[in-house]
Amino acid sequence: MQILSKILLLSLSVSVLMGCNNDSKVENITPPIEHEKPKQTIQLLDYTPGQTKGGSSDASTAVQLTGGYILVADDEANVLRVYPEQGGDAVASWDFEVNGPKLEKELDIEASALLADNIVVFTGSHGNKKDGGDAIKERSHLFAVKIHGTGPDTRFEYLNMYSNLEQDLTAWGEQHQLGLSASAAAGQAPERVNGFAIEGMTVSHDQKTLLIGFRAPQLDTSARQKALIAPLNNHQALINGSAAQAEFGQPIMLDLGGRGIRSLAAYKDQQYLIVAGPAIANRNELSEPFALYLWDGQATSKPQLLTNDLQALRKDSHGSIETIVESYEPSSRVHLLLDNGDSIWPGQTSISKDLKDELQKFQGAIVELETAQQDQSIPKLIKSTPLVGTIGVNTDTQIQLWFDEAIQLKAGKINLYQGELLVESFEANSKNIKIDFNRLIIQPSQKLKYQTDYRVTMDAMIQDSQANTVAASEITSFTTAGQPTPLQAGDLLFMGGNAEAPDAIAFILLKDIDGGTEIYFSDRDYSAEKSQFWHRSKDTPASNEGVFRWTADRFIRAGSIITIQTDTEASPIANVGQVLGSPSGIGKEETMFAMVGSQVDNLTDGSAGLVQSTGQFLAAITLGGVTDNDIPAEIAKYHVAFLPAGKADQTNAIYNVDMCGFDRSNLATFSQKLLDVNCWKTSFKSAGAAGWPMVETDSLFKDAIVK
Repeated sequence: MQILSKILLLSLSVSVLMGCNNDSKVENITPPIEHEKPKQTIQLLDYTPGQTKGGSSDASTAVQLTGGYILVADDEANVLRVYPEQGGDAVASWDFEVNGPKLEKELDIEASALLADNIVVFTGSHGNKKDGGDAIKERSHLFAVKIHGTGPDTRFEYLNMYSNLEQDLTAWGEQHQLGLSASAAAGQAPERVNGFAIEGMTVSHDQKTLLIGFRAPQLDTSARQKALIAPLNNHQALINGSAAQAEFGQPIMLDLGGRGIRSLAAYKDQQYLIVAGPAIANRNELSEPFALYLWDGQATSKPQLLTNDLQALRKDSHGSIETIVESYEPSSRVHLLLDNGDSIWPGQTSISKDLKDELQKFQGAIVELETAQQDQSIPKLIKSTPLVGTIGVNTDTQIQLWFDEAIQLKAGKINLYQGELLVESFEANSKNIKIDFNRLIIQPSQKLKYQTDYRVTMDAMIQDSQANTVAASEITSFTTAGQPTPLQAGDLLFMGGNAEAPDAIAFILLKDIDGGTEIYFSDRDYSAEKSQFWHRSKDTPASNEGVFRWTADRFIRAGSIITIQTDTEASPIANVGQVLGSPSGIGKEETMFAMVGSQVDNLTDGSAGLVQSTGQFLAAITLGGVTDNDIPAEIAKYHVAFLPAGKADQTNAIYNVDMCGFDRSNLATFSQKLLDVNCWKTSFKSAGAAGWPMVETDSLFKDAIVK
C-alpha cells in the first residue's frame, strides 16, 4: 500500500495546537521556489526550563509520555526534562551528571529511541568538537533509562551504559568501505559532509534492531548524496551488559535530497518518519534546508518527500529542526521541536543559549503530515564567487557556485577562459571539482595571471537528486589582482575584537596597499620555543582553531578599517576584500595574530591544515586572557591585551572613537592611541554582553574605508 493511502491528511495546511506567536523577523535572502506552496499558519510553542537545573535552548531529542507530557534532552547539558506537551515550564528533571551514568562532561546528547516497557535509550553525537578537537571520551556513550510515571511525578530508573560504540562503528564502517575512521578522526569537524555525527535513532517495529541515523558522513561516491543508517542488532544485550561489542547489519543509504538525518522515529503502519537536514550548518542560500520524509524501512526503498513546509516552522525563531517527539501511538499529527540555541529573541541581543537560565527557551509545534510530493524545480544559482565584475581577485582563487538545494553532477564541462582563450576545462569527475552539499567548488590547476580578465562557462551538468538540470550558461567573469604590497610589523594594528556574536576582528591599515596583498590571521596558540603554532600542551602542532587569509581586492588607502566576521560556516566574511580558510569562533583565551608570507597546508574555503611557516608577524590582539601563548618579540609593541578582572572571560574590546578620537590625518599619532588600552572599551560574556554590533554592512566602524 502506498504512503498516500496510509495517512489521514489535511489537504495542504498545517494545524498547530496552542502556542505563542514570535514577532522576530529573519530576512529570507533566497527567491521563492518555482512551485510555491500555499501559505501556512504556524504557531510556535515555547518551552522554558522553569526551576530545573540550568537553562535550555538546544532541544535535541524527545519522547512522548502519558498525560500530555514530553521528555526532552538538550545537547548543551546532561539533564533530561519533562515539559507539558503544549509548552510552558519544565515540571521535572533528571541530572545524569549526579544520577545514573554520572557523566562528568557534556555528552552532546543528540538521539533517543523509545523501546518497549517505557525504556528509552539515549546517545551522544559521538562526534568531535566543532573545531575538530577529539571528544570521544565525553560524547561516546549510549545509556538506557526506564521511565516511571509522568509529569511532575516522573521517576527515572537507570539501567546501563555502553561506551565503545564509536570504535565499533568505525570498525564496521571499514568492513563496508564507508570511511568512518577518517570521518571520526581527531581534527575532523563533525558538521560537514565528511564528518561524523549521530543525530537520529529509533528501534525497529519488531524491537529487534536499533536504527542509528547519521547527520554525517553522507555517502555514495565523492558527491556524498546519501544519508547513512547503521542497524545495531544487539542493543538489548548492550543495555543489559551481556554483550561486550556492538553487532551491526548491512549499512543502509537513503536518498534524502542530499541531506543527512536530523531525527528518526518509528511511525505507524510499519513506517518511519525522518527529519532530514544538511550535514553542514544551515546556509542562507538554501530554500528548503530541512524536509520531512516517510520511509517503509526497506533498504532498497526510496523515502517519500512530504509537502510540509519546514521553513515556515523555523522562519520566526530561525531555529534548527532537530527533533521528532517519538510516541508509542504515532498518528498523522506529529510533534516537532527546534534547537534554538543560536536564536536571538525579541528584546535580547545575545543568542538564547548565552542568556541567563530563566530567559532561555526552545520552541516546537504539533503539525499534520501532508502528502508526498515530486520535486520538479531546477536548482537555482543564488551566488557565485568571485562575483560577476569583481576586480582584484587573488590569483589562486577558487571558483564557487552556491545553489538553493543540494546538487550533483552529470557529464559535462566547466570552462575557464582568458578572454576568448580557453585556459582549462573541468569535467564532472575532475579532482579539481568538489561538491559540498549546495556548493560547487572549482580549483584551477595553476595560479591565474595578475591583472587579467577571466570568465567561466558551464555546460548543462548540474542537477538535483531528482535529475532536474540547470541550463548551460556563463556563470561569472572577473579580473585578477595586481602585485601585492610588501608589509612589515606595525603596518597594521587591531582596532577591535568580539568573542561574543558577531565574532569578529577589525584592523586598520597604516600603509597604502595594492589589490592582491595577502594577510594571514590565526587564533591558534603560538610557541616561541617551537616558532610554530602548537597545541597548549606543546606536544604537537595545532590543527584546530582558525587560520584564514584576507586578500585586498583593490587599491586600499592607509587609514581604512577592515572588519572580518570569523564565526562562519565556511570562510570568514570581510567588509572589503576576500577571505579564504577556516572560521574562528573566538573564545575566552584568544590571541589573534596577523601575518604575511605564511605557508598553510590545505587552505580552502572553510578549512585549513597545519601552518608550516608563520612568515612575518605584523600585530596581535589578546581577548580574555591567555595562558600558554607567546607573543613574538618583533610585535610586542604592536600587541594589545584585555584581561577582565584577573580572570578568563569571553571578552569584546573595541577602540573608543568617542573618547579618544579618530584622526586619519596623522596616523602615526593615532597608532599610539590604538596601543593604549585606556582608549578602548570592553564588555564580557559573564555580564551577559553581546559583541559590538555591525554599524555598516559587515563593519564594526562607520566610514571604514578611505575613499
